[in-house]
Amino acid sequence: MLRRAPLYFFLGLLTSSSCFIFSVAAQVPSTSNSQQSSTRSEAQAASWFEAHRSQPAALRAFVQRMPKGGDIHSHLSGAVYAEHYLEWAATDGYCVNPNAGTLVEPKACNQDSSYFPASELFNRTSVYDSLINRWSTRNLQFAGKSGHDQFFEAFAGFGTISDSMSRRDDMVASVANRAASQHITYLELMLTVQGSEVRQLGREVGWNQDFQAMHEQLLKRGLTELVTLGSQQLTQLESEVAKTLGCGTPKPQPGCTVTVRYLQQTTRTKSPVEVFAQLAYAFALASSSKQVVGINLVAPEDHPIALRDYTLQMQMLQFLKRQYPNVKVSLHAGELTLGLVPTENLRFHIRQAVEVAQASRIGHGVDILFEERPFELMKQMQQRGVLVEICLTSNEVILNVQGNQHPFMEYWKAGVPMTLASDDEGISRIDLSHEYLLAATRYGLAYKDLKRLVRNSLEYSFAPGNSLWKSPEFKAMVPACASDTPGDTSVSTGCSTFLQKSDRARIQWQLESEFTRFESLQNWL
Repeated sequence: MLRRAPLYFFLGLLTSSSCFIFSVAAQVPSTSNSQQSSTRSEAQAASWFEAHRSQPAALRAFVQRMPKGGDIHSHLSGAVYAEHYLEWAATDGYCVNPNAGTLVEPKACNQDSSYFPASELFNRTSVYDSLINRWSTRNLQFAGKSGHDQFFEAFAGFGTISDSMSRRDDMVASVANRAASQHITYLELMLTVQGSEVRQLGREVGWNQDFQAMHEQLLKRGLTELVTLGSQQLTQLESEVAKTLGCGTPKPQPGCTVTVRYLQQTTRTKSPVEVFAQLAYAFALASSSKQVVGINLVAPEDHPIALRDYTLQMQMLQFLKRQYPNVKVSLHAGELTLGLVPTENLRFHIRQAVEVAQASRIGHGVDILFEERPFELMKQMQQRGVLVEICLTSNEVILNVQGNQHPFMEYWKAGVPMTLASDDEGISRIDLSHEYLLAATRYGLAYKDLKRLVRNSLEYSFAPGNSLWKSPEFKAMVPACASDTPGDTSVSTGCSTFLQKSDRARIQWQLESEFTRFESLQNWL
């Protein structure tokens, strides 16, 4: 008979403000009965899903309530809705230039008599609406530009707020609360810490084709000190987010239940020395800060500098990965399509991200079928466990790729691990639930297929620690927890010990417990 923990014990999540409590129970259902009940409940949920397949509104309600694990491809600044930026602008004393349709920082509000306080926006709805349209892809058909241009130009509109630290806690809190409302419990948010300072250091050091020598100079001239400052900023941010959400108080906001971690991003459209400095900083920060679990490259992949320096940047990543082998790498790669760039640029980006830069995950991967030997590459990704972060709405808006033009089903048939991600919820005016609805309706996915995509979001997350599962097929849990049932009121001592040692396993256990509760519902509307 399995021995149960004699006391209440806590399985702390990655944030200090959240934990799960498992109580002791002298008697628990037998494993076989629990598994049979779980299988029945899963079948009932799957049956309901199929019965309502022709009712998109009902499916939306279903996926809204369905546990979704993690959103591991989300840009913090683009995930915030424009309405929140306007609310903060009004509170913080910003003004509006109605002629240019831009925000004016408080210190410059008296430079032109036509400027008016952002607090008046709520009474000037035409300007208010136009700013939301500029800062998102809402009413894209009237924007007078492509989805690609509208999307990437949106960031500049709210940049004065999103780039500062003053509202970063509110930004994270907003995204975390929205995640909680969708039953998402883990976020990996892309953000930049100490970006301008690191780029300046790079310019001071100067370009050197010898990566080792350049890296040594960066360290010698202040990179380590910047990493220390960055770590301190992130620790402070974590504390401020918890305070903003009221975590640990009698009235915590829903976002307190969400574990938030970060990917330090590098802007790929800068000069080579600036990109190298950013990457060197990102790797060092990820290796020293518990809040940063990996790194990524951001900005349009079709930008002329990004295209010119693509191979060089992959070589930089290869060098730094060797210096910091434990740092996880996720890369935007293949966010391109025919007509956007010359065809030669479609033939090697994903392959170099996988083979040269040693990326564990690929963001978007839309142009995979334009790569040289695409099916051989997908086979390699399947064997190496390189996950693709699929962003359906983003790919439709930016690249005009959707339906059977999207490589979703080719990845699926090739067995490449995949998950769904939101990319930029605020700019795209969506949420992750919408992406699951799109996948289900466009590609005929069954409930068990959605469940695999959800589980993949945590299995391939960069949360540290061993997996709860023996293999990515999710057929059996590790021996320590094989006889335990998520959702039960107690767990064995061996399982609790295992979960306490692994952040990844803890959030996976939470997901499975939530699946148990979700599938036990009698009505999913």
